[in-house]
Amino acid sequence: MGFIEIKKEGSVAIAVWKHEEQNRFTSPFMEEIAQSLNELAKDDAVSSVVIASGHEKYFSTGLHLEWMMQQGASDPNALKEFLHHIHNNLILFTSYPKPFIAAITGHCVAAGCIFGACMDFRYMSEDRGFVRLPEVQINIPFWPGMRAIFQDILPPKAQRDLFYTGDRFTAKQAYEMEYIDELFPADQVLPKAVELAEKLGRAKTETYAHIKRDLRRRVLTIMKEEDPRAIEFFMSQMAQSR
Repeated sequence: MGFIEIKKEGSVAIAVWKHEEQNRFTSPFMEEIAQSLNELAKDDAVSSVVIASGHEKYFSTGLHLEWMMQQGASDPNALKEFLHHIHNNLILFTSYPKPFIAAITGHCVAAGCIFGACMDFRYMSEDRGFVRLPEVQINIPFWPGMRAIFQDILPPKAQRDLFYTGDRFTAKQAYEMEYIDELFPADQVLPKAVELAEKLGRAKTETYAHIKRDLRRRVLTIMKEEDPRAIEFFMSQMAQSR
């Protein structure tokens, strides 16, 4: 694959993102993410999956806005397709049938932070990287499903601080907000994530998947039923601005 390197440690698959310098999301990257995750979900030799970054400084800084705007200017259908890739992957991440862990060793921003929220657990370097949702500052509203996943994992004050301010939060602050589950030295984040993935992967996949679907039923319903309308509204606003 062009943007993702798959490694194996026992039954744990590690998907290392290596898309340009910040792992920003484009349609080709989104397509490869979906393809790799679906293949790993079907692989009986894989009990669990860890997402890591091949870039020391960045986990992901979210949508590749320049690429996105170019798509919107040249081909509205390509932009709409990209938004549906984002939507489909949010559902895939949220409902992934195997234990699904984020090993965050750099900045985790915007859609990178949102996709991280959709995973089961998030481990982060204690002295490298920040967490941030800058959408309020760049005039990009959240979809209902995006709000729902943060309501599912964070206390109200943390939601308010992330959504309203657009500020950067250190790893320690993100841990105190309960976005991050555990902090480790940078060189221990991935091994600790693999250790957790191996432990969780001892459960039967069908049982784990069933429990996750039940726990996330409300979030998934919102993503499936309400987010498509948000995409259509965004596209109509884009059409009016041209």
